[in-house]
Amino acid sequence: MCAACEKLYREIADIDRILREMPGKSIEPPSHLRSRIVANLQEEERSPAWRPWGKWAAAIGAAAACLLVGVVLYRGAVPKESRVAPLPSAAPPAARPPLPAATAPTTSPPAVKLLIVREVKIYFYHPAASKVAVTGDFNGWNPEGVLLTASGEPGVWKTTLRLRPGAYSYNFIVDGNLLVPDPNAPDQMPDGYGGTNSILLVKGGNSV
Repeated sequence: MCAACEKLYREIADIDRILREMPGKSIEPPSHLRSRIVANLQEEERSPAWRPWGKWAAAIGAAAACLLVGVVLYRGAVPKESRVAPLPSAAPPAARPPLPAATAPTTSPPAVKLLIVREVKIYFYHPAASKVAVTGDFNGWNPEGVLLTASGEPGVWKTTLRLRPGAYSYNFIVDGNLLVPDPNAPDQMPDGYGGTNSILLVKGGNSV
């Protein structure tokens, strides 16, 4: 919906594609990062309260290291470490007398959040198909998908999706087993497995 958003989306898609194409899809963290994580874990394990969480901390540290290395490989540069001196602890504030009842602050009501949902009409032309559905990341790539119905025009199938504004990957399922990208979608991207995903951009609106 804007140039900066589109650039960021393309970069994220490229990082996803690069990580999917890596052999084994696993990355060994740098030795200095591994040693620092292990040293911190060993120091914390001296406290009994830390021991039940040791395995979880190791898994989280390994996942963070893999993500960091993946971004570094994509950007082509190692981020510089920055150190910020901790701020001196402030003295506790002096005790204040309670406010009179007449001037006590009142609790404001909770903010009301509106959920924007758009109705998106999907059309697909496939005269030879006997059954068509659409699936994507909007429904977790459900293998059954959302069924399309005959539109009344020969070979044209249609359905309506209710989606929040954003970018979605999707494809059509023809006759229950053939995954077909949308030939009319202006944006396409590799799915990481040798195929292609269609991209659906849902813009913001006033529908609630």
